Amino acid sequence: MKEEIKQEEVKQGVLEKGKLSQDALANLMNKHKVIEIILQEDNGAGMKHYVYFKRPSIQTLSAMGKISKSDEVKGMQIFISDCFLAGSKDWEDDGMLFTAMVGAVGNVFGSIQVSIKNL
Repeated sequence: MKEEIKQEEVKQGVLEKGKLSQDALANLMNKHKVIEIILQEDNGAGMKHYVYFKRPSIQTLSAMGKISKSDEVKGMQIFISDCFLAGSKDWEDDGMLFTAMVGAVGNVFGSIQVSIKNL
């Protein structure tokens, strides 16, 4: 099923790319347990990029780890591509958007809190 994407919508002089409709977002949320929405605001270009991700599988993490030993950028490309669900894909060809995406993905990992208690 193809997700309904409002590919390019101009709001207040800013081009929005990849923003999903409410129905398309609800469909993705029904399919995947957790969805992360990364909003990239490229002020220099006057654009906002919406990117929707699922959490990585163990296989994705393993593939990223193997490739990253020789090429960290390629490892992150594999990771992001495997987790990508919908939205703007401009990060694939734009080094600045890609670098910002890598930072955002790092923040997603930091959003999970872990604690250890002695019994």
